[in-house]
Formats: sequence, structure tokens, C-alpha cells
Amino acid sequence: MSQTKKNVIIGQLIFAFLTVSILVTIFAAQAEVMVMMFVCAIVSIVMSLGLLMLLLQVNKKFEENIQEVVRLKQRENNQLKKKQRIIDNIGQQHTEEFNVDEAFTRIMPAAGSDLNNIVAYTEQVLQNIAKEMEIVQGLVFVLNDKDQLFHISGEYAYYSEDRPRSFSLGETLSGQVAKNRKILTIKELPEGYITVLSGLGKSHPRQLIIIPIVYNHKSIGIMELASFKPFGENEELLLRNVGESMANLLNEIRNHL
Repeated sequence: MSQTKKNVIIGQLIFAFLTVSILVTIFAAQAEVMVMMFVCAIVSIVMSLGLLMLLLQVNKKFEENIQEVVRLKQRENNQLKKKQRIIDNIGQQHTEEFNVDEAFTRIMPAAGSDLNNIVAYTEQVLQNIAKEMEIVQGLVFVLNDKDQLFHISGEYAYYSEDRPRSFSLGETLSGQVAKNRKILTIKELPEGYITVLSGLGKSHPRQLIIIPIVYNHKSIGIMELASFKPFGENEELLLRNVGESMANLLNEIRNHL
């Protein structure tokens, strides 16, 4: 039994005895039994003092509990502040370590690569992006001038019985990005929108970024990247630079197809 319950029971007993003592005192006074009245008065005083002491003890315990709650709350707030400082420091270190220019140099294929093959080129870019940004799936679509459709060109970690479907300008999310020529970032994809297969089974990324590859104010390609981690400002800036750099070479390759 807890101390609080014990105090409540003791208080109830004292109150009951005090009530009975007062009633007996009143009865003794009416009956003019002086000895009984004197004894009951003494008992009432003792009981009142006991009840007062108990109330003081309960009040002291209550204040101690309040102080303990305040201390626990302060400790929790301090721990949260400490955790936030650690997160901020990690974020700051990550920002300092993530150099857009250096990452861009590592992503773009070096001179001498097989740049005449559009599939080899786009897949090399996707593989390099995956190393820098931890993407889990990537696709590159390139515009075919004959049918004016964006056809799949490069793939990274794409496993499906169905080939990625071609689309026209304004059709699907990627088609809208090609039409608007602006990067689109989606931070909460519906469950099952993208499926990634690995040795651990199936998983579903919730972050998607679609980058238009624009040449001479016209979208000639689209790059889709999926990740479990959000794409920050530095990542968007990097991918924008990658898209701009890919545009010139893709245009040259398309002209020779």
C-alpha cells in the first residue's frame, strides 16, 4: 500500500474519531456529566492536533512531488536542448563537408568516357549521383524529336517487369516538370508509389525529386531520383547544375542519333 493511501485512511479514521468525540462531548454536556465531557474534550483536542499534523505532512509531501515534477521537466528540457544542439552541429558539419562544386566534379563523367552512347552516359551520371547523395533509384528520360515523347534512357536500381512508360510534354508529373522547366520535389510519396528491391526485401522511398534537363529553353530530358532522405537546398543546387551540364552533351548526342 502506498504512503498516500495510508495517509488517507489515517485521516479518515482520525476524522471519524473526532466526530464521535465531539458528539459524545455534546451529549455529556447535555447530560451534565462533567468527567465524560472533560475526557471527550481532551480527546477532541488530541484528535484535532493529529489531523492537523497529518494535513501538514500531506501538504509537505505534495510540495515535494511538485518540486520533483518540476526537476524532471527541467531535466527533460535540458536533454532536448542538448539533443537539438547535437543535431544542429551534425547538420552544420554536413553542410560544411558537402561542397557542391566538388560533388559536381565527381558526378559528371570525366573526359574520355563513352559519351557517344546516350545510355552509358546517363547511367554513369545516375551511378555517380547515387554515390554522392545516397539515392536508391534513378531514371533519365530523353526527348525523341520524331514522336515528341520522352523515352527511358538511363536507369539506376530500377527493377520491374514493366518498362518505364514514355510520356509527352505535360503528361504525368515528369511531363509537367518538362513543361514548366522547374525542379519538383515531393517529400511524402504515397505508399507503394516507388518500390525498391534489395536483398532485404521491398522498401518504399518517400522522397522524389524530378529535374528538367533544359537546352535552349526547351526540355530535352527528365531525371527522376528517389531517396529515403530529404533533398536539401545544397542537393537541389547540385542537381540543377548537373541538369544544366547534361543538357549540352545530351543535345549533341541526340543530334547524332
